[in-house]
Amino acid sequence: MRGRIAISISILIFASSVVSAAGGGGENQVTDLQDTGISEVTFSNVFYGNQDFLISVQLEENSNISSIEISTQICVNSGLCYPPESQNLVKDNSTEIWSVSVSPMNGQTYVNWNFVLNEGENETRIPETGWGWKVWSDCWFDGENWGGENENGGTCGQIVAENTPATGVIAAAMSVFIAAIVIRHR
Repeated sequence: MRGRIAISISILIFASSVVSAAGGGGENQVTDLQDTGISEVTFSNVFYGNQDFLISVQLEENSNISSIEISTQICVNSGLCYPPESQNLVKDNSTEIWSVSVSPMNGQTYVNWNFVLNEGENETRIPETGWGWKVWSDCWFDGENWGGENENGGTCGQIVAENTPATGVIAAAMSVFIAAIVIRHR
């Protein structure tokens, strides 16, 4: 019975950490900024292979925002999305532009993000739910097809496949680890 529980837990943990990159492959997504307090969000149109990705935010005039937090999530070509990471944007006092740099991962498909604007005790999440922005890599896999600016007759997929860890190996390792913990605590 405990073996079945360990396997079930392993499957649930693995399934919750894997998200398909399928659907709308290569189509960048942005959120409507009307009534958000943000006047402009700028970023590169493509999340390049090994280059840091810069995101900049300009607030509306007379804004009382004291800090901006961003949550980013990078998804890779194997279909795995890493846990979201939060960091604060840094304000350039001379330009009034807030910015942050996101470091890429090997074989990324896209990066998602959203913001939390802090004004005193109040926090406003942009958008209220989900991810507001999605920017695709220059070499991506959407679950069925390879694409991106660096896709050249399948070579993009060959290069990334050689450098991307197999999802099955990760799942097997997690299952063995959890089973060992359950057996040890018997």
